[in-house]
Amino acid sequence: MKKFNINIVVLMLIMFGINLSGAMFQTVPAEKTKMVQKGADKIYCPSCGMHLGKFYKTNHIHKDSQYCSMHCLVENNQGKPPADAKVVDTKTLKQIKADGAYYVVGSKKGGTMTMNSKYAFEKKADAVVFQKKFSGKLMSYKEAFDQAKKDMQKDMDMIQTKRSKKVYKVGKKLYDKRCQKEKIDLSKFAKISELKSYIKSNNICKNVKKDKPLQAITVYLWDTQKLGISSGKADAIKVPKDAKCPVCGMFVSKYPKWAAVIIDDKKSLYFDGVKDMIKYMFEKNKKYSHIHVTDYYTTNAIEAQKAYYVLGSTVYGPMGDELIPFSTMEKAQAFKADHQGKSVIKFDQIDKAVLKQIDN
Repeated sequence: MKKFNINIVVLMLIMFGINLSGAMFQTVPAEKTKMVQKGADKIYCPSCGMHLGKFYKTNHIHKDSQYCSMHCLVENNQGKPPADAKVVDTKTLKQIKADGAYYVVGSKKGGTMTMNSKYAFEKKADAVVFQKKFSGKLMSYKEAFDQAKKDMQKDMDMIQTKRSKKVYKVGKKLYDKRCQKEKIDLSKFAKISELKSYIKSNNICKNVKKDKPLQAITVYLWDTQKLGISSGKADAIKVPKDAKCPVCGMFVSKYPKWAAVIIDDKKSLYFDGVKDMIKYMFEKNKKYSHIHVTDYYTTNAIEAQKAYYVLGSTVYGPMGDELIPFSTMEKAQAFKADHQGKSVIKFDQIDKAVLKQIDN
């Protein structure tokens, strides 16, 4: 058997885009990054807490905030593309104006916070070269932003599934074994990036130096302890597979996170969101006693009349803008702050004027 020249093997690996160091495609050495944020948490995404250098090639900047991805930019800007946003050029690593950049969407290179990757270039020629090598579709900034909005719910479901199956378990195990619990007061932190920076800079968790375990601890604390997201199996609304929303005709079982149900005369009516349920109630001009909606964070079934609803956030349901329910005012206010919500209301405050605001 002939022996392979090691230099040829290395060259072949490089040609096929295989990184010998094991680093992700998005990752850039610290000396080649530029952070616009100030403060101890400047190296972390304010939306999800991820390390900006680790995902630098997909960084987006708007005003004083630097996000790890277009996903987080969309999430924090009311679903409208800010004209003054910047993005990192995948090839040159310069921070360029997003409006005017050429995006390659859906390439073979992994995405950040999304299954549908989005990489930007200042020059069209560079985008075309990247596209030819890694496939994908060439888009403008606004087109890529709209695609990110369409991807939002699917990506959030993917992220939450990953966290529920693995991240929370790893984070809890590390937190219980290595962290000084008495030194963490979650009420002091307005952003997940602030919590992560505090844990790291104050050596709250022993022998946790790498970003991945630190992120797992931070996400576990932020989601399950501060926001109250369930880390176990939820007591959800059980929707029959053939149940269709009486307002829009969609199969409700496809959207369990948004399910709502009215039990009327022993008959259950299922809806793919609170908005359609309210429409139905107005149309029938009838009050119902037995109504349940789905808590956004825990996916538990909760009484609709006791829930708190966030209006005008950057999170969309199956039918677009939604009334997003929570079991407590604290959870609703936290979600409102994290996702640019406009207001929090109670069930008896939902009228036709409110419905008109979100009916699109």
